Amino acid sequence: MLTLFAVLIVFQGKTTYLNMERYSSASEKRFRRWSRRNFDFAQFNKELFIQEFPHNQERIAAIDASFVSKSGHKTEGLGWYYNGSAGESQHGLEISMISITDLKSNTAYA
Repeated sequence: MLTLFAVLIVFQGKTTYLNMERYSSASEKRFRRWSRRNFDFAQFNKELFIQEFPHNQERIAAIDASFVSKSGHKTEGLGWYYNGSAGESQHGLEISMISITDLKSNTAYA
């Protein structure tokens, strides 16, 4: 996982196995094999939060929804969503991010 996360941080462009190979020491074939394995991301995130946040610290959950304009008819999830910048509903996509926020250090972990 460290190799995967490191390569996702450094390269630019479309995330393909070939691009990931270019920016790491792992081969395209290795990334393909890894993608077939099951990985419990929920448990992984839970363990990271437990390490980062001691039980006595104050924290809250936060959600942030963003609007992305999109034309066309075949994109999954395409619909009418409220765009706060325009102050009205518009045709496009909504993207949401959930995070845990540490109130003491003013830091959010998505």
